[in-house]
Amino acid sequence: MDKIAEFLEEVEDTFFSSVGAATPDLPKIQERLNQLWLDVTRYGPVHMPQIIDRLPSLGDFELPPPPPPPPPPPTWYENSLAWAERHPWEAGGAVVGVIGTGLLVGYGGTYMRTVRARRLKELALERKQVIIVLGADTALGLPLVLDLERKGYIVIASVATPRGADDLERQSRGCVRALVLDPTEPAAIPVFLRSVAQALLRRFPINAPGDPFESSPAPIHSVISLLSLIPPPIHAPFENVSLASDYLPYLNATQITPLQIIQSILPLLRNVSSQDNKRKTIVVCLPATATRVGLPFSSMQSISAAGTLRATEVLRREISVAALTGKSDAMKNIKLVVADIGSFETDASHSMAPEDVYKSMERWSVSEKLTYGAGFAALSHHYRAPRSKWENLKGMFHDEAHYGVPRKPTNVKVFINTMVNVVSNGQFGPTLLGFNIGLGRLRNWLRGERFSMGAGAHTYKFASFLPSVILDTLLSIPHLLISARNALLPVQPFVRPPPTLPRTETAVPPPPPPQVHIIETVEVPDEHEEDTSSEAGSEADVESNSGDAPADGNSWVRLKKSETAV
Repeated sequence: MDKIAEFLEEVEDTFFSSVGAATPDLPKIQERLNQLWLDVTRYGPVHMPQIIDRLPSLGDFELPPPPPPPPPPPTWYENSLAWAERHPWEAGGAVVGVIGTGLLVGYGGTYMRTVRARRLKELALERKQVIIVLGADTALGLPLVLDLERKGYIVIASVATPRGADDLERQSRGCVRALVLDPTEPAAIPVFLRSVAQALLRRFPINAPGDPFESSPAPIHSVISLLSLIPPPIHAPFENVSLASDYLPYLNATQITPLQIIQSILPLLRNVSSQDNKRKTIVVCLPATATRVGLPFSSMQSISAAGTLRATEVLRREISVAALTGKSDAMKNIKLVVADIGSFETDASHSMAPEDVYKSMERWSVSEKLTYGAGFAALSHHYRAPRSKWENLKGMFHDEAHYGVPRKPTNVKVFINTMVNVVSNGQFGPTLLGFNIGLGRLRNWLRGERFSMGAGAHTYKFASFLPSVILDTLLSIPHLLISARNALLPVQPFVRPPPTLPRTETAVPPPPPPQVHIIETVEVPDEHEEDTSSEAGSEADVESNSGDAPADGNSWVRLKKSETAV
């Protein structure tokens, strides 16, 4: 084979050398062939016969053709089409679900707003559910009453003054009836109950034309008591509190009045028609600090709140027993809830200014001031809350240092939404994609019969579970720090002076009086004059003890004298 290849190469060289020698002026044959091939492929027929196919094969010496390249991987779209071909029913369900979800997201909110507006309009045309709010003139009462009215309820609210009733009805839309109830006067309770019975016969809105009265009274749906949140009139140690003049009026306002009203309304909640089978709710709001722990110098509020809490617990257990053993089903639809209320944004500050601290201590005895004054004044000082942590840090190096960041009050919307969710039995609770799927009822069930809300409420709730020894130790830490601070100071501090006090000028002593020479003449007095002088002498002794003695220290004697000025 090698010889054959060499022979062919020699023949090719001889041929090209002979042709090149014979035709030196002609172009090379290879260039002509290339040009011919280009012209044929450009201007020749579309399909050219494959010359290679006509060539004889090499037989055993022929190399196999290379394998074809792998096909490209299928795209996501091709895979989806293939899956849809294999699973037609699943593919159709997925398409319907996607289209339905898009329509729900696009038009679900609009549809639910339309349905809600229609429902509120129907409730506005025919309002049947009445909610009684006791203490609507408190800090949390006004926003709660207005929100209940917007939700479609008739609200009968109690306020302490006629002016407060006029202001409340002026801010409403005609579905709020404000009645005057002085909680400190027990004689005002029967009058209030008669006014409630008359208000149940009124047609709402109040400003609607036509007959102002209905043929039958509207049923009471819920009762919310905010009277127990009224702050005490004084903050003082229990030793100084007058139980007759101070505590009894406060007890009437925060415990006896709300319990007596609930006691009178309970038959109205029980005696309802068989058609009105909705759950009736009684909500009693109590201060979290006074109910859970009981802090120093808050004996009035703590005693009243503890008694109210025990009364509500007994009433709740009685309702449960009656629902289990009674023949009527009316008690099964009554629910009593206790809400421990913390600090909210609308609450006034419970701390007092320094001048108010001393003013509240004016009625204390000297012994009480010496015993409780230091701790009371130190805990009752009013400090401006720092706007940021950086301001708090800078204040530590100045006179207006504020140790610790104060508790931030909770937004009042949390209180309103929780109360509305409780009295509506979850009807106005949270929704999913605009649909009420029972999340509000689930939250009410998780809260139970007693729950806490507001800043500090949960803290005192968990603190109440601690043993008394540990709890008293934690509560005494601020007093321990105050006593340590006072022990290091020469004078017991009660009020920190403001940093911007005007400078006191040094008083200029008055000029000395002109020198007077006194010529004294002593006369022998009779008995009457001697008695008079002795009485005058006793008055002089009293004045001398008062600090009015002359500066030279000589004793003063009453004498008849004649003066001659120099």
